Amino acid sequence: MKEATQAEINIGMIGHVDHGKTSLVQALTGKWADTHSEELKKGISIRLGYADASFYRCENCKGSESYSNKEKCPNCGKKGTLLRKVSFVDAPGHETLMATMLSGASLMHGAILVIAANEHCPQPRTVEHLMALSITDTKDIIVVQNKIDLVSKEAAEENFKQIKGFLKDYGYESAPIIPIAAHFGTNVDLLIETIEKTIKTPKFDSSKELKMYVVRSFDVNKPGTKPSELNGGVIGGSILQGELIEGSEIEITPGLEDKNILTKAVALSVSEGRIRKAKPGGLIAVQTLLDPNLTKSDLMRGQIVSKTGKMPAPTRQLRLEVYALKRLLSKSLGEVKVNDLLVLTVGTMTGVGNVVKQSGKNEFEVALKNSVVIEKGQKVAISKRDGSSWRLAAYGISK
Repeated sequence: MKEATQAEINIGMIGHVDHGKTSLVQALTGKWADTHSEELKKGISIRLGYADASFYRCENCKGSESYSNKEKCPNCGKKGTLLRKVSFVDAPGHETLMATMLSGASLMHGAILVIAANEHCPQPRTVEHLMALSITDTKDIIVVQNKIDLVSKEAAEENFKQIKGFLKDYGYESAPIIPIAAHFGTNVDLLIETIEKTIKTPKFDSSKELKMYVVRSFDVNKPGTKPSELNGGVIGGSILQGELIEGSEIEITPGLEDKNILTKAVALSVSEGRIRKAKPGGLIAVQTLLDPNLTKSDLMRGQIVSKTGKMPAPTRQLRLEVYALKRLLSKSLGEVKVNDLLVLTVGTMTGVGNVVKQSGKNEFEVALKNSVVIEKGQKVAISKRDGSSWRLAAYGISK
């Protein structure tokens, strides 16, 4: 059996709720990324969705028409040349799910910011999602002006001006803007061309120690499966550095009750099948020897996979150098004070804690209610309560 191909890069699909992110993922990949029952019921992304796509170029056609997500050219029917395979990470746009979006941002090498043409720009999550990218130093972005089929030419042009002004305010004025009607597939070829020219695959160092962020976990066994036929729990995520080979011993940290978990990577897979070796880039699934009860319903989200003893010990005490994010609706939101309750996003792990001490002008000590694994110099997204919701307020650098 031919081994499957892993995607080279993770591209985030970000933006305000109901601006068409999941529809655009479907237009690019053919897969509807909202598959959880509550997502289908409510019509919004709740968990991180992901889907892979392969991009091709037809040597017989010219311009954007030569780009597609099909091996056989839709225009002339000739076989196209594979450019690369990419993973799309569909981040929820609802205000109550910012922590989930922030955990996904830690995996993104580039992003597509979706802005609906029939609403004023910027909307609240449009701002916060763009600020999240700035925290993770994600510089390669494309803006999609979606739903152009719902507005007049004049309204689309006015919305375009709003987008240009917004991007300039936040330092992304050079980002290309592509008008799209995702439901009809309008300009998808132009978007694929722009992705290929704008969002480059990073150079990864495979010689570094393995580090993988976990964003999903599953029990893949069907109800009624015999104990002798049960498969071990599955964790899903992306490798940031190093490599993972099928059959390797791995450590999962911070684990359970502050105890790291030792297990084995029994099998590795991507959307189209099994792989023997996984590298940084796209999203992968790792079947382990863990009890499936430990991995069901995303219970392992936020964990880090590494080789034994290579990551710092789990901790509940953080010392952070804090920097407020500019241009927030509330200037006081970015201020951090002793006794503040904070939500911290450390990699893909979410931690809740209180500021217990200020040890310098912008240095604070935070006591968390759950353990996290953090490396010196690592950036942490900081959210604070603003009325009835949590808002991205600042970022911290681990001391």
